[in-house]
This record gives sequence, structure tokens and C-alpha cells, in this order.
Amino acid sequence: MRKHIDSMIAMAANTAMAIIALTLQACSGEGGKMKIDARFLNMNQAVFYTYSPDGVTNGIDTIRVNGGRFTYEKDIAQEGTIVMVFPNYAIMPVFVKPGASISIEADAAHLKTMEITGTDDNKTFTEWRKNSDKLSPAEMREHAELFIKDNPASIVSIWLLRQYFLLTPSPDLKKAQQLLQTMNKALTAEDRATTTGLLLARLTADVAKMKDISIGAKMPRITAKDIDGKPVTNGTLLKGTTAICVWATWSYESCNMLRQLASNQQYAADSMKIDHVLTICLDPDPKQCRRSLKANSAEMLTTICDGMMWDSPLISALGITTIPYNLKLKDGKITGRSIPTTELTKK
Repeated sequence: MRKHIDSMIAMAANTAMAIIALTLQACSGEGGKMKIDARFLNMNQAVFYTYSPDGVTNGIDTIRVNGGRFTYEKDIAQEGTIVMVFPNYAIMPVFVKPGASISIEADAAHLKTMEITGTDDNKTFTEWRKNSDKLSPAEMREHAELFIKDNPASIVSIWLLRQYFLLTPSPDLKKAQQLLQTMNKALTAEDRATTTGLLLARLTADVAKMKDISIGAKMPRITAKDIDGKPVTNGTLLKGTTAICVWATWSYESCNMLRQLASNQQYAADSMKIDHVLTICLDPDPKQCRRSLKANSAEMLTTICDGMMWDSPLISALGITTIPYNLKLKDGKITGRSIPTTELTKK
């Protein structure tokens, strides 16, 4: 397994120049406008949000539904994934690319049956959802695994791998690494320079790091500054009990975790308080982060918000692939990862 991990990391390193090339392309303004037209039954007016976990768009956009419809247009430089976060906190990915016109037909009472068309990836994912609608969680994971093996070079497979093998209370890192190995082997040299190839390389490297962030392992070395410009290093986190909370304003569950940690620090008896609390905000705007801290009565907590979202070196160092996410440390060693907030707040 160690040999496989080293091979994956080397493969990710070999794509570094391609990543730089893609970044330069994005900065040059090349690309095109993508458009999403949507119609919802049983949803006359609503507000929800979109963000991109792979950086195809920056920050969070607000979508306003009027008369059951909305249109969302955006200039983008490359293909990727946009996640829609609905008022009930359900999420739905939309696979976009420059010049694409995407259509959404949905019933707000049955979002799982949403029809998304306009690109092959959206059509494929819609069919996959329909075929798996009545499956149990275990069967869904098997269904996802079969799709990934049959479509190893698809951006849809990257989404499924994250959702069903990584973004769960008990990530299956062994299976994720096996699937990533299959996916990497299937890529041609041309594939590796595409957005999908670059995303796969980054995910491969992140999963390898997740294995190092295991229970009993030492906290990785970090160097960062909090939103007030003060340095945050391992030296401030390695003594006593430390809770690390990863959150964003678009994630209700992560904000709830933030509030509970803040409440523990404010109102618990000294003997019950966590010794150190560090929060990492994935919002692109530190000003927005400050407003959220104030709204959640969490201004006293040490918070890092570098505005780089998923591209932050800190996120990579800690092997974070989802939110909400947390780590619990005891004298510098990891004792919990992605644990219930009630456990996180116990000294």
C-alpha cells in the first residue's frame, strides 16, 4: 500500500507543470460563459447558494428563485463542478464547462428526481441518480463503485468517490485509494492535462495525506496567520486538549459546530473548557468570515481565513476534503477526526 501511495504522490507531482499551465489559462480570461436555466415546481420564491469545490468559480453566489424559475450565468475558464445548496441544506452538483447551456427541471418536494441536461456529464449523473434512488446506503456505495470502475476518467466519478468514500462519518480510505489507482491508470497523457486529470491528481494527493492524519498520529506542522494577523503554529496547539473546527457560511452543520464550540468556551466551567480551539473558515472573503463569527457569537475563537478556500495549503496539510470537519488533539496527537460535536467539546 505504501508503494501505491508513493506512486500516486509522484503522479500528482508530475502534473505540477500542467496545473501551472491551467492556472495561467484561467488568469488569461480564456474560456466562455456558461448558463443555467431552471424551473421548479412547488417553489415559487426561494434563495439558495452555489459554490465550486474545484475552483471553477470563486466564492459563493446567491441564487434567487422568482416564479419558480432562475437563470444563472457565469464566465468560466474551464470545466468543473458547481454545487447548489438548497434552503433545506440538500446539495446537488451541476457539471459545467465554458459555453454550456444547462437546463434544470425539478420538483422542490422531490429534489432527488431533478433532471439536469445540457452536457453529457449532467445527463449521465441524472441517470445514475434515478437508477439509485431507492437503494440503501450500502447499495448506493456499491452502485457508486461500479460507476467509477466503468467510467474512471469521468468528472462524475470524482464527485461520487468524494461523496461515498470520503465525505462520510467513517471514510473508507482503503477503498478510495484502490479506486483512485484504477482511475489514474485509465488516464491517457492527454487526460492528465485536462481539468478532470488535474482534479484527480489533487484528490489523490489529498487522500494520501488523509492516511497520515489518522488516530494516534502527530499533528502535522502548520504555519499560518489568523484573521487578526497573529501567527498560528503547532506550539500553540500541542499542549492539552485542542479542537480544530473547519467551517463555512454555506454549511449549516459546520456553523452549528462553530456555535457549540464558542458556547463551550464562553459558558462552561474552566475545568470543562477545551484548552485550545482553532477554527478554519473556507469562505473566500475574510470580511464575510468576521461577520459570520459575530453572528455565531464566536469572535473569541482563533480563526484562520486565508481566502483560498479548497486551495489553501493548510487544508491540504490537514488532508481536509469536506466540511463540516474537525480534529481533536491531546498533547499534539490526534484522538478524533470528524467526530460528533458533543465529543469535540469534551475536555
